[in-house]
Amino acid sequence: MKRGAPMGSGPWPFFLLALGLSWLFWVPLAVLQVNVWGWPAVAFGALGLFGPALAETLLLARRSDPALWRDYRSRLFDPRRIRAPVWAVIALGFPLINAAALALYVSGGGSWPAFETARQLWAEPWRLLPYAAFMLLFGPLPEELGWRGYALDRLQRYRSALASSLILGAVWGLWHLPLFFLPGTYQHDRLGFLSAGFWSFLFGTLTASVLFTWIYNRANRSTLAAVLFHFSINFSGELFDLPQGAQLYRTALVALWTVAVVAFEGPRTLRGGAAWARFFGRGAFAPDLSFVLLSPLRRLVLPPERLAERLHLNEDARVLELGPGPGYFSVAVARRLPRGRLELLDLQPQMLERARRRLARAGLESRAGFTVGAADAPLPWGDGSFDVAFLVAVLGELNDPLACLREVRRVLKPGGLLSITEQPGDPDFVPAERVRELAARAGFAPCESYGSGRNFTLNFRSPA
Repeated sequence: MKRGAPMGSGPWPFFLLALGLSWLFWVPLAVLQVNVWGWPAVAFGALGLFGPALAETLLLARRSDPALWRDYRSRLFDPRRIRAPVWAVIALGFPLINAAALALYVSGGGSWPAFETARQLWAEPWRLLPYAAFMLLFGPLPEELGWRGYALDRLQRYRSALASSLILGAVWGLWHLPLFFLPGTYQHDRLGFLSAGFWSFLFGTLTASVLFTWIYNRANRSTLAAVLFHFSINFSGELFDLPQGAQLYRTALVALWTVAVVAFEGPRTLRGGAAWARFFGRGAFAPDLSFVLLSPLRRLVLPPERLAERLHLNEDARVLELGPGPGYFSVAVARRLPRGRLELLDLQPQMLERARRRLARAGLESRAGFTVGAADAPLPWGDGSFDVAFLVAVLGELNDPLACLREVRRVLKPGGLLSITEQPGDPDFVPAERVRELAARAGFAPCESYGSGRNFTLNFRSPA
């Protein structure tokens, strides 16, 4: 979000006020076990829905900052903040999720639902507009004026977008709690307190909150986008009216969607930028996406233990790893050095810290050193300091790979081993012939090769 956006007070007074106002109307009805659709219970139930909006109004009313009010009006009323791809996600995202969940449910032996609401609206189309207006007014509008319109900016001011989303999602789920005890509500009649549906609902508020933040940030902090996204979720849910089994599929699909958003957009902002570009582009891998480099699926390409075998390590060897990232291969190498030393050099301090924590969890931190620096700059070690040096999917990221290999030759002992591994899927992939050419120009002699195609390890020896 914009760090300079007008703020007002923090999120915590808002959370307390929003829950307090809503629960003030809902809790007495739940205690008395009054059906929410009777009179005057329906009025109390509706007023409770406006708790977040009332809380926001009370907090903003204390401020006379013109910039804050201009920003507020623009975020709520200006559709130009929302670009075409975001409009598409708002309009089609959850309808497609619901359709996919229903298709999976039916293909697994489930029955088609009756689509009663959709049939009624089809038979009496004049009811569609009032029905949509009712759904917008009692849910998406009053909630999003508070949740995304007020609280989210204040959370993101000092936290990542992902952390802010999870905090807001937890409060959002808690806000619904009295409805599980209130007859006539979806939460009471269809889910039930502490049922599987209850936990699925709370989990859903967390995953949906991440998607809301993604939409909000991608739409330049548009409250209108959040309101319409919420409306699309509720309206499509009413039209599809998924059976319980299909709802479980929907929960799983939304969770997968959320994971994909975090992976591709980056947890810090949930709006792409450097993290998105690095996932498909060239250069050093973004620390925000380091969990991708630790995926167990990488073992299908090259298990760390197999790479360690290719390095022919003695127990007392001194080893240099250039560009270790979060330490995917570092643990397997350090395990083979009970009396040796592994030095890790990486350009990004965040990556080195992740590697350090990974080695510490394995009880191997004492065998390793951590240095921030560029692999193609002068290395901070003396001549002949190492027995082995290795690089995995690093050579293509360097501005001057030849300078790197010449420095590696300097810090290796005579006859020391240089191991270079390249892997499929890396946008900075260097073909084997180019690796051999660079190594020869740096003064190395080839000695071994493993693998083929785009998944290989080439070993070289420095002059004796």
